[in-house]
Amino acid sequence: MDRIDSNRRLRRVLFSQPVILFAFVIIIGVVTTTINPKFITWTNISSIISQSTSLGLVAAGITILIISGHFDISVGNMIGFTTCVMAILINKGVSSLVVSLLAVVLCVICSLLNGGMMILFRAPSFIVTLATSSLFYGAALIMTKGYMQTLYGKYRFLASYRLFGVIPFLFFVLFAGFLLVYLMIKHTRTGREIFAIGTNENAAYLSGINVKRSKLKFFAISGVLVGFACMVLLSRISGAQATTGMGMELQAIGAVVIGGSSITGGKGGVIGTLFGVILLSMISNAINMLHISAYYQDIVYALVILIALAINALRNVLIERQEG
Repeated sequence: MDRIDSNRRLRRVLFSQPVILFAFVIIIGVVTTTINPKFITWTNISSIISQSTSLGLVAAGITILIISGHFDISVGNMIGFTTCVMAILINKGVSSLVVSLLAVVLCVICSLLNGGMMILFRAPSFIVTLATSSLFYGAALIMTKGYMQTLYGKYRFLASYRLFGVIPFLFFVLFAGFLLVYLMIKHTRTGREIFAIGTNENAAYLSGINVKRSKLKFFAISGVLVGFACMVLLSRISGAQATTGMGMELQAIGAVVIGGSSITGGKGGVIGTLFGVILLSMISNAINMLHISAYYQDIVYALVILIALAINALRNVLIERQEG
């Protein structure tokens, strides 16, 4: 019996989404390096991780929402709005520390607005955040009048700082964000609430969970992560406009789905999301390294998501057959 249980656990690990995604990462790395050896250099690897930091932080927050059964498709335009506010204030002479704190506060307020209206109007989060997405985008356009807010080298400390002069600080930002979310999901009451509400909201309520307060908490946590993503992104690109961050919400949702989280809620994990983010960033980088037209990038993203869904479905069928 112990041997059978061990075999089942081994099969679950081998068929797990993170392991499958890790295999995809290795395959893409080997194929691209074979064609262009510069792909495997430390400089390029650092570039991939640095470019994926903002997306990774957003995706970590989206993971929490999706497991709990909700969406936030406004985060892309929320980033555009927040980075525009940050850039305007920095150019007016406001200190970087104050602007950074304001970014987090502003994103938390925007996220709480999403969660609060969802609860107040008893409306699906998808519809509410679809509306607020246009609200944030319009506000950014009004502030900037459609012009790019260039920082001329200001606010570069996050993107430029390297530990020991070699390791980009963004490495630690990305993995610290995922580590904190992982620990929260796995080892705190909030994590249990996320899965309970995502699995069955009524049952969660009957078990004593304050569902409304918990939902607001999930959106607030996502807002904190989006705020840090704004800091990282503005530091990297040294400028902002209304379209900054546009489309990132779809990439983040794609990374979460690729990572094995169920869009119906109640199932998922942040480790799979991390590999999903790295995989999407590697694909984008490989397209550039192989001199493939950038027009194909969205098509490749779509194919990867569909393949991941197919593999996830096949994996579940195989596991059910072997255990049943």
